[in-house]
Parts: sequence; C-alpha cells; structure tokens
Amino acid sequence: MLRNKILVRCFKVMLIFTIIRTAFCDVPRPRGVSLMNASLYYPRDDKWVCLDGSKTINFLQINDDYCDCDDGSDEPGTAACPEGTFHCDNRGYRYKYIPSSRVNDGICDCCDASDEYGYPDTQCVNTCAALGRAEQELRKRAAEIHRQGSAKRSEMITKGKQLRAEREKRRSDLEAQRQLQETLKNEKEEIKKRAEHEENEAIELFKELQREKESDFSNTEASLRQDATDNFLRYDVNKDGFVDIVELQLDIALDQDRNGVVTVEEAKYFLDERDRVDLQAFITLSWPRIKPMQMLSQGIFKPPVEMDPEVGEKNAELLNDNQGTEEKHSQTYEETKSPEFNEDIEHESEYEGEEEADAEGAYEEDEPNVGVGSVTEVSTPAPEYDPETQRFIDLANEARNAYADAERELRDIDQELNELKTQISKDYGPQDEYSTLEGECFKFEDREYVYTLCPFDRTSQQPIAGGTETTLGRWDQWIADGKNQYAQQKYSRGASCWNGPQRSAIVQFKCALESKITAVSEPNRCEYHFDFETPSACDEATFMATEKRLRDEL
Repeated sequence: MLRNKILVRCFKVMLIFTIIRTAFCDVPRPRGVSLMNASLYYPRDDKWVCLDGSKTINFLQINDDYCDCDDGSDEPGTAACPEGTFHCDNRGYRYKYIPSSRVNDGICDCCDASDEYGYPDTQCVNTCAALGRAEQELRKRAAEIHRQGSAKRSEMITKGKQLRAEREKRRSDLEAQRQLQETLKNEKEEIKKRAEHEENEAIELFKELQREKESDFSNTEASLRQDATDNFLRYDVNKDGFVDIVELQLDIALDQDRNGVVTVEEAKYFLDERDRVDLQAFITLSWPRIKPMQMLSQGIFKPPVEMDPEVGEKNAELLNDNQGTEEKHSQTYEETKSPEFNEDIEHESEYEGEEEADAEGAYEEDEPNVGVGSVTEVSTPAPEYDPETQRFIDLANEARNAYADAERELRDIDQELNELKTQISKDYGPQDEYSTLEGECFKFEDREYVYTLCPFDRTSQQPIAGGTETTLGRWDQWIADGKNQYAQQKYSRGASCWNGPQRSAIVQFKCALESKITAVSEPNRCEYHFDFETPSACDEATFMATEKRLRDEL
C-alpha cells in the first residue's frame, strides 16, 4: 500500500514539473505560475515556504491537488484551493488570471487551453494566435486614428492657446477700461449731485414765490370781501340784514342812464333781479356790479367811451379783470331785463341758497383739494415752472441720464469681466486642448429622448415627442481615471428626480477624429453616462504608454 502511494505521488510530481518554454528562455516553474513569479517557486533544500509565510512544506507538495497553504499559493495549477489563482500564459495574446476553481472544469477559459490539461479529450484549441492577430489589427486601426486625431488635437491646442491669449488680453483691456469708466461714473455722479442740488434750490425758490403769490391773492380776496361787507352795512339802512330796492335807490351813483334817478329796474339789476339780498348774496352777486359804478362816480375808473346801459356791463367786466374778481358773476344790463330772471318772491330764499352754494363752489375751485388719497391729488398735473426753473430741471435730467448711462456701461464691463475670469479659471486640459469645445453643443437621440451636451456648461434631456427640457447637470470638474487626469467630466446640480436626488452626469472622453456623443445610458437612477469622442482626447503620450503595456502583455 505504501509503495502504491509513493508511485502516485511520483506521477503527480512529473505532471507538476512540466516545463513551459517561453519566447525568451526556458524557465522551469510549476503550472499556473506566471513567468514574473517563477523565482518565487524555487526550492531550498527540497523545502518551500508558502507565499504568506505561514507554513513550510516539501517542494514536492506544490500542485499535488491538496491545499497545504492558507493562502492557496501551493496549488497555482489545480483547483484544490478555493482562493487560488491560475495564470494563463496565452502566448501570442494577452495573459490573464482566472480563479483556480475553473481549472480542469471542462470549459476553456485560457485561449491557449492550458487550464484544461487534465482533460485531453476536450475541444479546447489554442486560439491565441488568431486573437493576437485580431488584436494587432485593432491596435493598428486605433493607432492610425490616434495619429490623425493627434494632428487635429495639435490644431485644437493651438486654437485653445490662442483663445486663452485673447481672453487674457481682453481681460487686461477691460480692466483698464473699467478704471476709466469708474472715474467717468464718479465724475458723472458729482455732476448729477450738483445739478440736483441746483434743481432742488430752483424748485424751492419757485415754490416760495408761488406761496407768496397765493398769500397775496388770499389777502386781496379777504380785502375785497371786507370791502363788500362794509358797503353792505352802509346800504342796509334799516339794519334788517338785507339790502333791498329802496335802499339802493338812495345811492345816485347807481344811476346807469344818468337821468338823475335810480329806477326800480336799475336797482333790481344790482340785486340780480331780486327784491332784496342777504350779505352772502350781496358779496357774490351784487358787489361785483355795484363796485364799478362807485369807482366811476369817484373818478377812479373812466371807460374809454361814454357809458350807457348797453355797455355798462362790459365796463364792469373790465374793472373786475383789473381787480381780480370773478368774471362769471357779471352780466349785461340788457340780459338782466330778460323775463327768465324774474321769479316770484316766495322762491327767493330757495334761489338764494342755490346761488350761495354755486358761489362757494366757485371759490373752492381756486384751491385744489390736497387731502390724502383724493382724486385731485392723483390727477393734479405737474406744475408749470418758469423758464429759469425749468432750465435747472432739464440740466438735472441730463445729468441723471448721463450718470445712468455711465453706470450701465460699468455694469456691462463688470459682467463681461466676470465671464472672462470664469472662462480663464476653467481647466481646459494641460495644453488647453479642450478649450474649443466650450460654446458648442452636441446632441444624441435614442428611442425616447434627445440628449444635449454643452461641454463646460451643462447636460440635458428632452422627450422626442416634445416637452420640457430637463437639466441633467451643470459643469463641475474633471475626474481622473487611473493615470489619465482628463478621462471624465462630472456635471452635477441637475434637476431633482421625483422623490430622489439631483440628477448628475459623467462624460467619458475617447479619442476620435470628430467630436460627437456616441452613447448615453442611465446606469443608476438619476445618474447618467455619456460616451463622448473628440480629437481633444487623442493624447499621444497616453496612447504610447498604453501601447507599451499591451506589448508587454503580449
């Protein structure tokens, strides 16, 4: 029995130490061990230490289909250890590692079929050469695309640097222009302040003069009213509070036709065709007709022609104009003789009340209502200023307009400066090769949506059938992918999903001869992925490093 076990062990050892010849030299190593790790599997006094250093075993126990080491490093070519790995040489193609559990499972995982050595009857064939040739063809095409794309990238670098130089120059010019504009705005502001000060002084002076005129007018009106009251008391001989026909007939100055007698008709004319009037009616109706006659008798006023009943009223109106009295209360003598002015005595007090109300309304018209919220206050037109005051107002308006123009121009400069500073601060790649993409927008259409990418600005989607455009994200930053710092862009702060986070997007950059979106997906809810091709991504140094790594793998 012991002899049989020894023979089995010797047979396994013979299988274990099958020599794998490489293109460079023959390096003996156990099956499933890479050429790079071959030095780790040399025996020392027929002993070998597990790679994790946990145990020392006989060298013959490597690949004996029994897991002796905790890390499974003693079984690189069998499926004995669950944590073990098997190295596929795949000469002529790319090597790879597979879990040791796939060794001798009847499925071809290595293109050189080295993982199925225990099943010689399997249909595994070595396809590494064919795969290598196909890989080489793809790499040649990729190299050509990269070569042409690199030339276009150089052009984009030139344009990007030119754009940066133009932006820097424009910023420098705007900063100098801003200083001048700031000075100009300050000058315009000082001119505006002076003009407004002079305007305010002129308006205040105008208002003061207006107040003085209004005061003079009020004093004159009060004087006229007092004069009328004194004469009422003089005419009211019997002191009954009324002036009647008989009392007026006593004043020969009221003889209009100069026949030496004041007739009843003449007296009734001065009483507004009434038999008697009270104080208020006398002031508003009678006194404007009586006063010119008194002035004529005193020689204070002389008409240009001899006065007669037909022209008496015209002279009275002329005198009223000179004295600032109401024109509407004067009527011609002939008009007063019309029957329509003759009313019965019993309607006298009603008529007097109406006339008094009309007179009060006439006086109220001279003083506009200035109550808060009144209609008069809202509709009151702007005062008509005198030419000198209006000149100061016009100068102030011109100064205000000039200051507003200077201030607006300064705001426009600041806005453009802020936009330029934002553009200059953006990372357009190590040589500004991505700078020319800003300002352009690219679209991609699938079965449901039209996707838009505006590099360094935003991403969005819109239903094909029409509808509101949804922002998927706004420019945030570059995201490094391994050694390539400019492999991806992140767009964040998009529109919020329903009961979810804000939308965001990742844009993967790939080398190509033209800039376009090739695919859009949503790998996670509210997270989108754009595949974007552009000559800007055709970095020759990165491509050469990748080529070297692929050659090493082959």
